Amino acid sequence: MASRDEINTSEEPAHSAFMAKDLIESFLNAEDLELELDSIILKRCLSLNSVVSMASFFNCRSQTVNIYSDRQEVNQIGSGLQGAIFEVVGQTDVFKKEHPGNELRSSNLQREFRTHCNVSAAFELYKTTTFSVVKVPKPKNFVPKAQREWFWVFILPNLPQDYRTRGDVITMDRILPLPKIVRRALLTFFYAGENPRPCNESEVERLHNNKENKHCLARVYLGKGNGSYNQGNPAPLRNFPLYLDSMKALDMDTLVLAKEMGKAYAIMHWGAATNGDDVEFVLGTSALKRPADSEHIDRPNVQHRAIGLYLLDFGQCEAVDLTRDCDVVYQEFKGAMVMGDNQLFIPHVSKSPELFATFKKGYIDAGNVILSDKKLNGKFSMEDFMQEYEEYAEDFVY
Repeated sequence: MASRDEINTSEEPAHSAFMAKDLIESFLNAEDLELELDSIILKRCLSLNSVVSMASFFNCRSQTVNIYSDRQEVNQIGSGLQGAIFEVVGQTDVFKKEHPGNELRSSNLQREFRTHCNVSAAFELYKTTTFSVVKVPKPKNFVPKAQREWFWVFILPNLPQDYRTRGDVITMDRILPLPKIVRRALLTFFYAGENPRPCNESEVERLHNNKENKHCLARVYLGKGNGSYNQGNPAPLRNFPLYLDSMKALDMDTLVLAKEMGKAYAIMHWGAATNGDDVEFVLGTSALKRPADSEHIDRPNVQHRAIGLYLLDFGQCEAVDLTRDCDVVYQEFKGAMVMGDNQLFIPHVSKSPELFATFKKGYIDAGNVILSDKKLNGKFSMEDFMQEYEEYAEDFVY
């Protein structure tokens, strides 16, 4: 059997047929969008069937950069409890480098990689039968700090000074950031528009030109009505918080997002046997695949970016043994759902009843498909579990 550091996953297949028609009907040209109000830009672009056509700096660099070059540019694009995320400019993969000392903890990077692989495999297996459109970045390799000498020879000298020590690394598909026109609209709408103390135009321009704000993903907080935007943060677009009230003000289709989140939790729970503790849902983009007869079929078409809902960050997740009694399994799943930041993403049972009902239906429908496939539908009941979750959340969270 191949070791963990040798595992490579297959490329993501093309969009399924049931999504193709919607995608074609939702192509948006960035130049045309510049004439629209910020609210219209955000409403039209932050939709799961939107594709934004644009010029792309990434597209140019991806044609010339080689991972074995000593001239490559490496930038930090994120950070979490387990480690920091880096891009190699022009490459379609990113890597997560473990923080020193984290390898001694139970939530180490090797365990996260194992969980990530299990979740990714479950989504690959069940996305068609559950009609799920949530994407999980493909895990590629686990690189131990004592191995892959070539990796460290080329990467280590290009890391920021504070990170030039060896550590375990995960490589995975990159979630491309939201397009430039969306980033500017987020800044002008939320920082120069709605904010009680709005930024002036020059401040918005300064934030927009900060290269750290190019790495923009938007967290989908269906469980939190509103929150503040920190004007002192020089990189506010990293993990930008989209609160429920703001999504409603933009007339975004929150019901679709809720249903897809429900399906995603069901696939994690019953497909991957993972509790989903402290995972995140973000809006980001991916490059459309080129036609089969294209001259550059092997090169992603980054100029056409599909908006998608992504599931990530499995560092705090734990495996759940589905052979145990129902009560034990239900407790492990519902216990994780009310912990950490999960409640920021899951719709509130009583404050957002329609939204939660949609989340619940997505969960039950997807869960029943998976249980039937695994011949576990005689043991577990999705309706019973969701009823227990509602009561549990009311008692311990609300």
